[in-house]
Amino acid sequence: MTIPTGAMGGSPFRDVSELSDNPTGGFLPDENEKPPAQVVDDFHTYSDVDARQESQHHTLGSNPTQASPGDHTHDGGDSALLLEGETISGSRASDAWRLSVNAILVRLGAVDNSTP
Repeated sequence: MTIPTGAMGGSPFRDVSELSDNPTGGFLPDENEKPPAQVVDDFHTYSDVDARQESQHHTLGSNPTQASPGDHTHDGGDSALLLEGETISGSRASDAWRLSVNAILVRLGAVDNSTP
């Protein structure tokens, strides 16, 4: 794989083929298959980050193409509000609201094994 000249920043390599002495491609048995850290950093200079869900790299955040941080709370601040868009309806006097809550939970993936 050849990348544009100078695209590897401060790396002494211009393209991946320069990482090996193997004229037919790939790595020779006595060569380290892992490139130096600077080469990896340089390859990521033009990496597709957060552009779409299929991007190989994502930053942390609450946007649709970002990854959620491990300490997200679903409070609507650092991630989506947990039940955003769901409405509980029905009278509390008749317990009809419980059917509404049950329907919401089923839509979110719960299995309803309740009996009448």
